[in-house]
Amino acid sequence: MYLKKPAPFRGKIPFVAGALIAFFLVAYASDIRVFFQAFSIGIQSGWIQIKHDFNSWIDHHMAQTRRIEHLEKEVAFWQRRSLACQSDAAAYRAMASALKLQKDFNVTMTAVAALGYVTPGNFQKIWLENFADYDFRRNYGVVRSGYAVGIVVSQERRPMMILGGDSSCSFAVYVGSGRAPGIAIGEDARHMQVRYIPEWMKIRPGDEVMTSGLDHIFPIGVPVGKVLSIRRQEGYKIAHILLYGDTLHPNFVWVVRP
Repeated sequence: MYLKKPAPFRGKIPFVAGALIAFFLVAYASDIRVFFQAFSIGIQSGWIQIKHDFNSWIDHHMAQTRRIEHLEKEVAFWQRRSLACQSDAAAYRAMASALKLQKDFNVTMTAVAALGYVTPGNFQKIWLENFADYDFRRNYGVVRSGYAVGIVVSQERRPMMILGGDSSCSFAVYVGSGRAPGIAIGEDARHMQVRYIPEWMKIRPGDEVMTSGLDHIFPIGVPVGKVLSIRRQEGYKIAHILLYGDTLHPNFVWVVRP
């Protein structure tokens, strides 16, 4: 049988390669060490730079986030202030419109805000805010847009406004040019009755009704309304009158006392 001869150098290649590598390592050991040191330093420097850039980006992002949150809070604050200013401006316009007077009455007057209805469904009884020099032992007059529209009484020692549409609202008045005396008593939101007018005194539809001031609630001469019709009852005249003032939207009123 014929046997193939092995290649003369095939078994020596690994040995030769190992020898060359050993020679290379010995001859260039310092250069290889420098190379790997430089490579390691380069990787470390690159990592440090990447880490620094990443931290800077995070800090910048957090700073922007904090800035955005701060600006959002400022925007919300100024939005609230803007709404408050708009509300104050609307309240001022409403008060300026509601409290204008047609005459310069020589009385003490205090601008007072309404707080809310005493009883739901009854629009003629309203709590008022406490006002300067309020005395629960006395009654006050209520003027709006220059007209007498109600009174203020004490309820649980709090000021309660009773407007002209409630039957418990009453005050002294004069009717017509002859100044026929009577007592105005609430009927509904637009009307009152003037009772106890002396039968012999002349009054007629269209006569103006003014406060008399004799009850020490209103000063004399505040307009109340005008006479619509007249009837007789038990020796007196009763005048049905149309109120000049608005008793349904009293956000602000003048509380007066002679």
